[in-house]
Amino acid sequence: MRPLIGLVLETFPKVSETFILNEILELERQGLDVHIFSLRRPSAPFNHPNVAKVNAQVTYLPSLLPTFDRNQEKALVSAQVALFEQDSTAYVQTLKRYLNRDDEQRFNEYLQGGYLAWKLQELGIKHLHAHFADVTTATVEIAQAFSGVSYSMTAHTKDTYLRDKAVLNRRMAKAEFIFTCSESNRRYLEQVSTSDTPIHVAYHGVDIASFNPAPKIQPSPVPLILSIGRFCESTGFTYLLKACHLIKQKGVAFNCVIIGDGHPDASIRQHINDLNLEQHITLVEECSQQQRMAYYQQADLFVLPYLVDEASDHDGIPNVLLEAMAMELPVVTTNVVGISELMQSHYNGIIVSEKDALCLTQAMEVLLIQSKFAKTLGKTGRLTVLDKFGLVSNVGAVKDSLLRAVKQPMRSNCQSHGLENLLRLAAS
Repeated sequence: MRPLIGLVLETFPKVSETFILNEILELERQGLDVHIFSLRRPSAPFNHPNVAKVNAQVTYLPSLLPTFDRNQEKALVSAQVALFEQDSTAYVQTLKRYLNRDDEQRFNEYLQGGYLAWKLQELGIKHLHAHFADVTTATVEIAQAFSGVSYSMTAHTKDTYLRDKAVLNRRMAKAEFIFTCSESNRRYLEQVSTSDTPIHVAYHGVDIASFNPAPKIQPSPVPLILSIGRFCESTGFTYLLKACHLIKQKGVAFNCVIIGDGHPDASIRQHINDLNLEQHITLVEECSQQQRMAYYQQADLFVLPYLVDEASDHDGIPNVLLEAMAMELPVVTTNVVGISELMQSHYNGIIVSEKDALCLTQAMEVLLIQSKFAKTLGKTGRLTVLDKFGLVSNVGAVKDSLLRAVKQPMRSNCQSHGLENLLRLAAS
C-alpha cells in the first residue's frame, strides 16, 4: 500500500488557487496517495472543472468560523475529550505550551489542530504537508504537538513576508522541509531561519496541455488588453487604469477587461468614471476557468502592474503570468519579487518599474502598435514556460521530498515512539 500523505489547505477547492489544484492532480498522476484536509468550506458558486478529476478524499475540519454551529462545536470538543482520555499528561503539556506562546492564540485553530490529530490516527496518515505558512501550518503545528506526526510546508509569497519572523522561524524549525515558489523567497526564508531545515524552490507549474493558443476565428479590429488578479492595491489596477487613460488620449484604440478575485470596491469603479473609461474598461468578478480561458484566447496583450503595498502585500510569480505566457500573449508587468526569475525584459515580455504609469503606458503602446514584436515576445514567453515552469518536474521534486519524509522523518517522531516523545514535542 502506498504511504498516505495529508495535504492541509485553508479552503478546498478555491478558484484563485489553481496552482494548488494543479499540484494535487500531478501528485496523483505521479502515483502519490493523498488525503486533503480543508480548514474551510468553499464559498464560490462554481469550481474549476478539474476539481472533478481529483481522486483524493476531502475531510472538512469542523470549525467555529465564520459562524458558530453547535454540531461543529460538538465534533471539535469530542476530539479534545478523546485526546485527553488517551493521554491526559501529554494533553495538558500541549495545551500549556500553546497558551504560553508569544504569538496570537486562536481557539478555533487549537480545536481544529486537535481534531486533525485525532483524525490522523483513524486514517493512518504518516506525514502532513501544509500550503501557506500562516493558519494552515499553525493548525498542523498543533496537530504535531498532539500526535508527533511529521510535517512540511509550502511557503508562498504573501504569507512569507507578512508573517512574524519569530513565528515563521519556529514553524520552519519543526518542519521536515520547506518549498517556496521563487528563489527570492528562498533567500528570504534562509535569512529568517535559524535551523537546518532544507528550503527548496518549486515553481508553480502550468499544465501546458490546457493552454493551447489557437488562431483567432474572427480577430477584433480593436485590440483587447487583459489583466487578472486580486481586487486589491498590490495588483496595481490603479496604474493600469491611468495607463489606459493616457493611451486613450493618444488616440490608440483598445478595450480592456479586468478580471478580479473577489468583488471590486466602489473606488475602482469611481476611478474608471473619473477617467472617462466607461466605454473601454470591463470589470469581471470571479469567473470560471472556462470563461478565463476564453478571455485569454481573445486577448492581444496581458498587463499586470504588480507593486508592493504599504503592508508588504504582494505575490511572488503570479500564476496568471505563466498562463498568459503559455497562451503566447505578450506580457507587460513589473519587477516585483520573483518576476525577474520568469521574465527578461524585451526577450519574453516587458518589465517596467512599479507605480510608473508613464512607463507602463509606453510599453503597452509599443505592443499594441508593433504586432510583429508582440508576437515574438509571446512565442518566446511560451517557450520559457515550457522549459522552466512545467508541472511534471516541479511537482516531481515535491513528491520525492514527501516520500522521503514518510520513510524517514528527521525532526519528529510518531506516536508509536511513546509518551516521552509526545511530551518532548509538546515542550519544544
